[in-house]
Amino acid sequence: MNRFDAAIVGAGPAGSAAAICLARRGYAVALIDKAVFPRDKLCGDFLNPAGWNLFGRLGIRDALLASDHQKVTAFRVSTASAEALIPFTRVFGVGMRRRAFDDLLVKQAVAEGALLYEGVKPSALERESGCWKLRGENGSGEREFFARLVIGADGRNSWTAQRLGAITAQSRPGRFVGFQLNLTGCRVPAGEIQIHAFPGGYAGVMALGGGAANLSFAIDRTIAREQPIDAIVANHFSKNLHLHETVAPSTIAAVRSIYPLDFAPRRRYGDGFLLAGDAARVTEPVTGEGVYFALRSGELAAAAADAALTRGDVSARQLAAYDAACRGALARRQAVNRLIRALILRPYLMAPLMRLKTKNNFPINRLVDEVCRAEP
Repeated sequence: MNRFDAAIVGAGPAGSAAAICLARRGYAVALIDKAVFPRDKLCGDFLNPAGWNLFGRLGIRDALLASDHQKVTAFRVSTASAEALIPFTRVFGVGMRRRAFDDLLVKQAVAEGALLYEGVKPSALERESGCWKLRGENGSGEREFFARLVIGADGRNSWTAQRLGAITAQSRPGRFVGFQLNLTGCRVPAGEIQIHAFPGGYAGVMALGGGAANLSFAIDRTIAREQPIDAIVANHFSKNLHLHETVAPSTIAAVRSIYPLDFAPRRRYGDGFLLAGDAARVTEPVTGEGVYFALRSGELAAAAADAALTRGDVSARQLAAYDAACRGALARRQAVNRLIRALILRPYLMAPLMRLKTKNNFPINRLVDEVCRAEP
């Protein structure tokens, strides 16, 4: 059982979504991940309302609502000089640990018929007689997988993308380092996802119940290099009193970091392969749409793979339709995210818009409605 129609490297949201869709269509699918599930992942732990119809298509909506989660109905946004609470319109988001969400997705992929190979670290990938040969290692030795098509969904520092030559050299170092802190005793009102701008970066806070919260923040790499976490929290968060008052009473339980947060553009496809999720994404969303982008790209990758496998043609020319589908489905949301990120990083522009919001609900509400709008 080592020959497959598709080998998917990475069992996070993008990889699991692709596996669900392909296995449901009757394809033999290998879902390979170096981790063993459930496993922790650096993330804001917020599922944007944009994903509800997608959750339904993947068959996980009921299981998600039956799991431990927090209902989120508003964004609270602040700068040093302004604060606004923007309620969602007729929708709600979900606060849920990525450990639990990703495990739910993996189980759905297995239920649909995909074969899950956990704890397998890929070590070699090459074309052999028109087929991919993927080697991986686990605690018991080496495994081999043969597949007509490979989908790389193994994160921003994708091993698959590197092996396939799909990574473009960075023209300059990434500006930001990302951190995730697990907090206890945090003052986050129920039902809110908070986004705070401070000099040198921005932070998101998500309550997870029982006084626990996820604090994720991006900060200029020069600051991160020169100061430890406790100094950053003390010296930089205090510049925004809204953020400081939310975080100050908390106890930091764990710290994770990642660098960089943005990349040079990458090719999403080539002869016999597709990239999905963070392996293909080149910007970091600040509005909780990261999981949505990953799931949607996985779904689109599965549709492109289905068309290619049905035709018996996995050439780059055939798979180019995937790139066009991603642009059509995601470009508008990505553009809005870039705008919001630009505003968050320029509080002198953000604050006047927030004060305007308190008078006539425009234009900040329009931006929130745009990023929280569920697809048809």
